[in-house]
Amino acid sequence: MPLSAAFSAEARIVTDVAEWTALLEGPFRDTADIYHQPAFVGLEARRIGAEPGLVVVEAGGHMAAISLLFRPIAGHPELCDATCVYGYNGLLFSGPATEAAPRAAIEAIERVLYLRGCVAIFNRSHPLRPAQLPGRKLAGETLLLDLGAGLAAYQQGLTAGHAYDLRRMRAAGLRAELDEAGRHLPAFHEMYLATMSRLSAAEGYRFPFEVIREQFMMPSNASQLWLAWDEDRLAAAGLFFRGHHCAHYHLSASDRQASRHPATKLILDAFIRSEIASGRRAFLHLGGGVGGAVDSLNQFKRGFGAKPVPFLLTRWIVRPADYDLLSEGHADSGYFPRYRSPN
Repeated sequence: MPLSAAFSAEARIVTDVAEWTALLEGPFRDTADIYHQPAFVGLEARRIGAEPGLVVVEAGGHMAAISLLFRPIAGHPELCDATCVYGYNGLLFSGPATEAAPRAAIEAIERVLYLRGCVAIFNRSHPLRPAQLPGRKLAGETLLLDLGAGLAAYQQGLTAGHAYDLRRMRAAGLRAELDEAGRHLPAFHEMYLATMSRLSAAEGYRFPFEVIREQFMMPSNASQLWLAWDEDRLAAAGLFFRGHHCAHYHLSASDRQASRHPATKLILDAFIRSEIASGRRAFLHLGGGVGGAVDSLNQFKRGFGAKPVPFLLTRWIVRPADYDLLSEGHADSGYFPRYRSPN
């Protein structure tokens, strides 16, 4: 898009926390989630060495916005790129969730990013709203559970295998409990790191304890830590976030030495029943398989009656000439942006 094009809207990048919060509680209240909150985005920015910002534009009688983490590019102080938090943010739009933001809004966002020196954008779509940014592409599926359907529908949606395992664990004396104060956060973190090592997870998934503790304490996350006990041994634990409309299964861990039972199922079942009873949120987002694949993790989550929705990734090149120059000498391995590939 040439910069000489006529624009009917002007975008800006909001960094003031009070203004950012007011926008989320005002025009974006019906669509904002925890991943758009300034505290959450700010923590992620500190974690990866970036600057947080909410790109906002008004067009066609509505407003659109996206929260981003602006990362410096070594050796190029005039340039940056942007990514999303570890989670699912997507584009906010003050109109109905099924309505697309006007093209003028997208063009205005592109213009302000270009002028900011932003070379490329990586973003994960949100499961409850359409992906609208340029460069979006289907990357698989993610899974949503309809909490609003009620307890009877949830119980009917459980697979026979999940229902059997839950009965068997309860009969064996396993129990799930809510750790409201986060007293067992250190034990959860230790188990989480051990689980990531067992799964050979990339370094980016091995979050420091300080990050998890701060996420747990954020009021906007309304976090809950659920634990599964096999007698006096901690067998599994899960950290959940609860937005206005949607809860999220954020992190989980298990200890195969502590129990022979699939205790994570007990945690998810307890959390789901608790959320249905509260009646405050319409959905639980369970995430998908590894990279959005239909794998064993995906099937495990489907066992709770969750339904697939498209999972899209945005790989948006805002400044193509700069992108090509920065990418010289980097093989096209599918990593985005290419110039940050670990090769």
